[in-house]
Amino acid sequence: MKPEEGMEVYAQGKLTTYAKGSISNYQLQVDQIDAQGEGALLKIFEQRKKKLKEEGLFDEKHKKKLPFLPKKIGVITSPTGAVIMDIVDRIKNRFSTHLELFPISVQGAKSAEEIILGVNFFNNHSDVDLVIIARGGGGAEDFLPFNDENVVLSLIHISEPTRPLYIS
Repeated sequence: MKPEEGMEVYAQGKLTTYAKGSISNYQLQVDQIDAQGEGALLKIFEQRKKKLKEEGLFDEKHKKKLPFLPKKIGVITSPTGAVIMDIVDRIKNRFSTHLELFPISVQGAKSAEEIILGVNFFNNHSDVDLVIIARGGGGAEDFLPFNDENVVLSLIHISEPTRPLYIS
């Protein structure tokens, strides 16, 4: 995330001080920065969406039809959250099929990176018919990793797998 003028952020890092002559200066060496406030997050989301749309990444040519009855579904989500249990219940009740889980943390600094690893895993090392990337509810800040530009690009620019891969 690149902070902009006037944006409310939460920055975490190390505070250092140094002297220039008789004046002390403070410096924050930032390790992690997150946008704060739902308005700021929605603004980032809308700007990213507009940029990617202008690049043609949401064009119909990138969309694939979902298989009617997939034989194997890949799921990228937390193995301990309620959402995986909801997915298992729905699949079991509607049409029983095999699920393959790629476990990730659904929030935090590494979450977007883990989603991309999951997409790459299912694209290159698995015979799933479609992939579900999921998390439970939450506020706008909880969905930031799922709207990360690199996550979107990993879904669009996946290499051609041996079988068609559908992302839902």
